[in-house]
Parts: sequence; C-alpha cells; structure tokens
Amino acid sequence: MRKQTAILLFVAALPLTGASQPRPSSTGDTAHCRSNPDVVAACFSLHGRMSLWNGSPSLRIWRIGTNRMLGVLPSESPIIPSALRKYLAFGIRVYGNFVVCPFTAQTPGSMQMVCVQSASRVVIQDLRQDNKGSRVMKLSGTYTLAPNNSVKRTQTR
Repeated sequence: MRKQTAILLFVAALPLTGASQPRPSSTGDTAHCRSNPDVVAACFSLHGRMSLWNGSPSLRIWRIGTNRMLGVLPSESPIIPSALRKYLAFGIRVYGNFVVCPFTAQTPGSMQMVCVQSASRVVIQDLRQDNKGSRVMKLSGTYTLAPNNSVKRTQTR
C-alpha cells in the first residue's frame, strides 16, 4: 500500500517539476525585459519578422537572412512593447528592427528564448483572407518597453 501511494505521489508531482522552457520572472502586472533577472546575456539587435505560429511559444521572430527562429516568452503573455500587441494575430507579419534580450543561450539546432525590449522601423503586413490581397502599413517611431510595461515612442526623422 505504501509503495503504491509513493508511486502515485511521484507521478502526480511530475508536472510540477518544471517545463521544457524557462519561465521569465514577472512582478505582478509589470513585465520587463532588459532588467529581467532571467536574462542570461547582453541584449542584441536584429532585423526580423515577428509572427504567430502553432506550438509553444506561439510568438516567434525569424531572423531574416538566417534559419534561426527566436521564441518570445512567456507564451501566455509575451514580453513585448504593448503597441505591437494589437498586431498579434495569425496572418499578420510584423517586420522591423528588434532589440531582444535572451532567456536562454544560443544553441545550434535549438530555438533561443527571448523577450523584446524595443522595435523600430516597423512594417505590418496583413495576409488574412478578409483583406483582398496583402495590406502593408508602416509604423513610425521606435517603441520601447519601459519597466512599468508602458511604451515610450520616439519619432524617427
């Protein structure tokens, strides 16, 4: 009886031992990127395409010109400037220059997990069926994630 109880407790505790992805820290409602204690290396810039995918994490950034894919964490509420959140939908692609901070080290053959500190030179491409053809829209300025999850927008000349 004790052996069966011990096995049952062990099996029940398995889902609690952690996930395959790191869970970035977030204090209350304020998610932050650059100052997040789970960031493992210096933030870096890249030119990429952000879009939603099936799987986890669903928000990913393809680093244009490479085969690298970056996953934006946490999956439930990605750490990105809030001005970009309204463009998170299947069929919408967000191109731009992103500053991302890594939650995992870069490993060949594995998706690196990141958060997005800022985005600039943003172009939105809407490929959804309800639009006849592709619709493209350019956002001016730079959108930076502040520690209180607000977005600071600066004009581009």
